[in-house]
Amino acid sequence: MLNHIKEAEKPDLLVWTGDNSPHDVWATTTESIINSTRVCTDEIKSIFEGVDMPIYPSAGNHDTWPIENEDFNKGPDADPSVHEMTHMW
Repeated sequence: MLNHIKEAEKPDLLVWTGDNSPHDVWATTTESIINSTRVCTDEIKSIFEGVDMPIYPSAGNHDTWPIENEDFNKGPDADPSVHEMTHMW
């Protein structure tokens, strides 16, 4: 799908809206959420490497642990998964 977007659609920018982890909230952990985001980040970076296009990632409500419990007013270091996401880019 990402290759199609890159080659056929040729977007001017990419807005990545998150929700990278599975939605089986009973089985997720901070580590599994970070890993899911890292896998998605690596794939997007790999596919769009060398393309002159901004990529805007944002955290979805399933990209933090516990889910839907974000306090972005405390800054990126308040949640380990958000902290890690800031360093992936």
